[in-house]
Amino acid sequence: MKRMSRHIIEGTINCVSGLHVGGADDQLEIGGLDLPVIKHPDTKEPYIPGSSLKGRMRSELEHKLGKYSGKSANEPCGCCLADCPICRVFGPHKFDPRHPPGAGHPGPTRLLVRDAQAIGALALELKTESGNDRATGQAGNPRQLERVAAGAKFHLRLMLQVFDTDDKFKYAGKTGKDALLAVVCEALGYVQSSGIGGGISRGSGEVRIDGMTLDDKPWPCN
Repeated sequence: MKRMSRHIIEGTINCVSGLHVGGADDQLEIGGLDLPVIKHPDTKEPYIPGSSLKGRMRSELEHKLGKYSGKSANEPCGCCLADCPICRVFGPHKFDPRHPPGAGHPGPTRLLVRDAQAIGALALELKTESGNDRATGQAGNPRQLERVAAGAKFHLRLMLQVFDTDDKFKYAGKTGKDALLAVVCEALGYVQSSGIGGGISRGSGEVRIDGMTLDDKPWPCN
C-alpha cells in the first residue's frame, strides 16, 4: 500500500449554542464545578479534542448507515470490508493483529482530526441542571455544567490521506479521492445537524461550520 497524496481540510466551527466538551478538575473542591469543560493544561483555554470530533463524525455516519459490530451490536463498525466507508475513512474498530485481515481489508485510517483550538477570545458560562421527581414534579440533585458560551469559534483542521488502493473505492456516486471526500463531507454535515460534546439533547453543542477549504481552496462541502 502506497500513500499517493495528503489533503488539508480547514474551516471555522461556530458555536450556535453553549458547548460542553468534558474535562477534569485539577482539584476537587467543595462548591466546585461538577462538569467543567476540557482546557489546555498550560493556557487554560478550552478546545475541542480531535478525538471528540472524529468520534462524533463516525458515530453519526454509523447511525445513518446502520454500521455497528460487536456482541452487543452497539460497538463501532469493525467489518473491515473494502467497500465500507466507515472502516476505510475512520479505520476499523478493534483490529486484532492475531487475525490478519484478508486482501480486501481497507487498511489504515484515512482521516486525521486535529484538536480544534479557539479563535480569538471566548467566554465561559455556568448552566445549572437538575433531575425532576416524576411523582412530585419538583427539581432535585442540581449540578453545574460549564460551557463555552455561544458565539465562540474554533479552528477545524483535518488531514485526508489517499492511498493507491483507494482508486476503486466508491461512495455517493463518486470514486477514489472524491469518494473519500464525500464520506468526510457527509459526516461533517451530520455533526452540524446533531452537535458536539455533552448535553446535546438539552440544548448544548449546536455548531455551524463555515468557510471550509480543501488545500487552501474553497470547498463547497456545506
